[in-house]
Amino acid sequence: MNSNYRVSIIIPTYNSQETIKECLTNICEEAKNFESDIIVVDDNSSDKTTEIVEKFESIKLIKLTKNLGVGNARNIGAQNARHDTLCYVDSDLIISKNSIINLVKKLNENKNIGSVSAIQEVINLNTKSWSSNFVCLKSCYGFERVEKETESTTCASEFCVISKTFLNRIGGWRSYRNAGGEEFHLGYDINQANKKNLRIKDASYRTFYVSLYERFLRIIDRTEKYIHIFLKKKNFESTGSFATLNQSFSAFLTLLILISPGLFFNQGSLILILAVLFIIQTIIEFKFLIFAKKNYGFSMLLFSFYGIQIINIGILLGIIYFVCRKIKLIK
Repeated sequence: MNSNYRVSIIIPTYNSQETIKECLTNICEEAKNFESDIIVVDDNSSDKTTEIVEKFESIKLIKLTKNLGVGNARNIGAQNARHDTLCYVDSDLIISKNSIINLVKKLNENKNIGSVSAIQEVINLNTKSWSSNFVCLKSCYGFERVEKETESTTCASEFCVISKTFLNRIGGWRSYRNAGGEEFHLGYDINQANKKNLRIKDASYRTFYVSLYERFLRIIDRTEKYIHIFLKKKNFESTGSFATLNQSFSAFLTLLILISPGLFFNQGSLILILAVLFIIQTIIEFKFLIFAKKNYGFSMLLFSFYGIQIINIGILLGIIYFVCRKIKLIK
């Protein structure tokens, strides 16, 4: 055991009975290499998650009586952590060997670093839904050319390290309904404190990606939450996030494609306009399309034209959702 590193590993979880055992087994094996405490914060699960966690004698389990979101669960984990270095791992992740140590080493390397996050491997552990392969690609795209590390505007909350002292100083994790949004807000808070968010190649993980339909529903919710952050930041996110300038432009093109039939009654003009819009969108998405073909073949390349539209429609509906909530048409 390397006593030079002391890490509190925090796993927020909610209804994770399908993934929590393998996730914790990997973490416990990794934790043998340094001094640590492992804390699972259960956000009032209704399945057998806590029963599975209780079988791990070395893990501290905190059961919450009310579901208040993953940001709240992460903050409670930090409050109960023994060490100043905090490592957050989502309960559906399988982390790679030495990833935690490598994250901690990078965090301690420079005082200008606020958070260090892992980079996901282009591997989808969900074999039940083929469309989840597209979601995997969309989630992993943007990091394939990273040789060692890259700076990001977000703190990739699913697997990251941060100092508890620093986290408390910037106000901790924000708590949102459902999951999603915390990584953007914390990344922004870290940058506002003049520190960097890094992602490194020497720390990675595999995970279970949801189907395209489930991703579509989550995009609606996350877009509504993200707009509040965007209006404060007045900047889009770096590559590797769904909230990039390119993604926004692609969503705008999808909007034009959807409304064009109502604007152009001449069939020839409509076909020409639609062709131009699809060509421009293909140019915008070209690098992703090549990435999709490289990893899953020609069939995924074709499916991606459809998947891109579904993701973009989710973003557009998220904007409508934001407006409706703003004018209090929806609570």
